[in-house]
Amino acid sequence: MAVVARFAMNSVRRLAAASVLAAIAAQSAAAGDLVFHNGFDACWSKAIAKTQFTGLMQSSIEGMTTCVAQSTGSCGPGCSYTACNTQACAGNTVGCPVTLHADAFGGTFVSGTSSFSAAGSAGDITIPVSSTAATCTVTISNISLSYALDYTMQSDNGNGLYAASLDQSLVTVNAGYTASSENAICDLFAGSLASGAVTTAESAAGTFVESLVAPATVDETVCPAP
Repeated sequence: MAVVARFAMNSVRRLAAASVLAAIAAQSAAAGDLVFHNGFDACWSKAIAKTQFTGLMQSSIEGMTTCVAQSTGSCGPGCSYTACNTQACAGNTVGCPVTLHADAFGGTFVSGTSSFSAAGSAGDITIPVSSTAATCTVTISNISLSYALDYTMQSDNGNGLYAASLDQSLVTVNAGYTASSENAICDLFAGSLASGAVTTAESAAGTFVESLVAPATVDETVCPAP
């Protein structure tokens, strides 16, 4: 009976130990999936290089299309307009599609807030306009962009940093874009229409870029860093 009792007790202990190890493994997996680590290695097995991490930022944005929402405004005394009022965006959504481009990102990898930035551009935005004065198309061209991304980085208890969260995704439209219309009447208010469209697009683009970049980069571990 004593042998049976000892066997049962040892089985209970082994099960308890296995449960503890499983819980630890689950917690590690939740914190960035950093499960496998050799004590003699500087980096976790799933860590990526710094250039791979910044490359994920760029590839997440490059060639993606977002949408400038429909807008209304004034085109002068007694004149009002509605812009981007066609189902031109993905899924037949009303708005004006715009394709984003991004150059390579640069920045510093530090524990705490790590900031990264890149230049970029947007394809021409074709804006159908219905106004009390004319129906026409306004085109916004030569659009250059600036991207700014801020991450919270934490130590991975090795020589790397774990991207815990993306805290800022800012897209800025730089000065120098042009707006014009082949319709003489619409050409008169093309600049003011473009200014309103760009202001709206800047805010929307930041949210859009975050939706692209966060899934690709958050929970990644960069090693070695710095």
